[in-house]
Formats: sequence, structure tokens, C-alpha cells
Amino acid sequence: MPKLKIKSDKIDMEVADDYPLINLAEEHDTSILFGCRDGACGACMIKVIEGKDNLSKIEDDEKDFLESMAGEEDERLACQCKVKGDVVIEPSE
Repeated sequence: MPKLKIKSDKIDMEVADDYPLINLAEEHDTSILFGCRDGACGACMIKVIEGKDNLSKIEDDEKDFLESMAGEEDERLACQCKVKGDVVIEPSE
């Protein structure tokens, strides 16, 4: 099972393969905020510290949104990500 670590919240847990990060909002108290939940608001922007390749592939809509927000290469929208392997994340500043 993949390990998901949220560095800023000191959360370290095992998750099922293809675990949607949006489930964090429903299952755990984290500092990752969720707004629209469909990749249009940017409230859930995260920084991937380790394991970028262990998240689901970035789709065109997410990529376009991140570019419009001047997102860094290591940033993703948590509402659009599924965990495929070990990953360490934290909310973007």
C-alpha cells in the first residue's frame, strides 16, 4: 500500500492504491483546503515534496489552471490527484 505523508500536518498513513487526495477532506483534519472540488478554484493547491511520479497523471485542464495561476513544477491540485505510490505533500503557500 502506498504511504501518504502530509509534512505540515505530521500525518503519515498508508492509503489504498488510487486513493483520491480529495478524500483527505472527508476523512482527516488537514491543512489542505478544498473549495470547488473540481479543479477550478485552486484552494487545494499542494506542493509535492517527494514522489511526484507517484501521483496520477496531470490532465490538460489541471495543467492549464496551474499555468494560469503561475504554479510551480512541483505543485498540483489535490482534488485532481490520486496516489499511486509513496508521496510527501504539503499545502502550497
